[in-house]
Amino acid sequence: MRSGINQALQTLLRVVPPEFRPEPDGDTVRISRGSTYWVFHPVWAGEGLPADVRRVRNMITHSSLQPRGIPVITARRMSPGAREILSEEQLSWADAGGRAQIVVPEEVYITRLDPIPVDAGRRFKWSAAADAVAETLLAWQVRQGPDAHEPLERPAEIAETAGVSIPHAARVLRQFDEQSYTAKIGAERGSSAGRALRDPGRMLSDWAGHHAASSLTAAAEFHVPWREHQLSISMLAESLSNLDWAVTGVAAADRIAPYLTSIPTVDIYVSADALQEALQLLSSQRDVMQVDQGGRVRVFAESEYVFRLADHQDGLRVASPIRVYSDLLRLGGRAAEAAEYLREATIGF
Repeated sequence: MRSGINQALQTLLRVVPPEFRPEPDGDTVRISRGSTYWVFHPVWAGEGLPADVRRVRNMITHSSLQPRGIPVITARRMSPGAREILSEEQLSWADAGGRAQIVVPEEVYITRLDPIPVDAGRRFKWSAAADAVAETLLAWQVRQGPDAHEPLERPAEIAETAGVSIPHAARVLRQFDEQSYTAKIGAERGSSAGRALRDPGRMLSDWAGHHAASSLTAAAEFHVPWREHQLSISMLAESLSNLDWAVTGVAAADRIAPYLTSIPTVDIYVSADALQEALQLLSSQRDVMQVDQGGRVRVFAESEYVFRLADHQDGLRVASPIRVYSDLLRLGGRAAEAAEYLREATIGF
């Protein structure tokens, strides 16, 4: 599926029962029972986060989007908060996971929701260790390719890359098993026992939604007199050549999967241990001035594992596509559109 329109259509078609005889017609879907028919217009809302559905709702409400039928908000995975908003607004929805609630009062009622488990067990919460382990597994999956089904590395290797202890990594992996993100394969114990990613797409949506919702404040911002982002990258490469740093955000996305025509800022991660040295080096550069806000170069401190997962794109070190994706979601607006394109073109799940 190469566009939001196609994704929306396919998502809606997947959830409509065959007895309604769903038929795609351009960017709408016609369903019928007997001689009565209804036309639905699926509208794509990206990840299905509350901010996504509010944006689409406002487009419909303020007539910037004119549905050619009854609107159905579709997304990759509709979050509980987004479902609540849509329910309050009495808007129908469907997601790529096969869940849906489509209502035409007194005429059509289609619902496909998750069953309520008898024993939900302990509520899963994203911790710093779970964040790092999930990002590590997802970044490795991107390198292998979306269709690869290789067993995961042993907990020791995962722990080393993610920067957590082995017992902590093992505990997080058990939690991921409980969430059905991962699953054990092979023998129960011994050398042939292993684990594999079961649902990387759902794991990415959950992890990225949590990561994008968390606050992130730049350690410093710098004004430069030029607008061309490539000049900023060249300045950074020369200034920070001996430090651990990597580009993220829209500038990184432009290297991995170009989408936006304007790159207003260059965001970089610097190792927390090297942050002060990096700020001193940048402040000493000619025409570079630290500012409180509105800088065209923004510096963020990060843990070492982020740099272990980073890639090189045309000689430039960039954060992993997984990290860039979540950072774009956090920025919102056109950056969120770039995130969707990055996931489709490069991540693949």
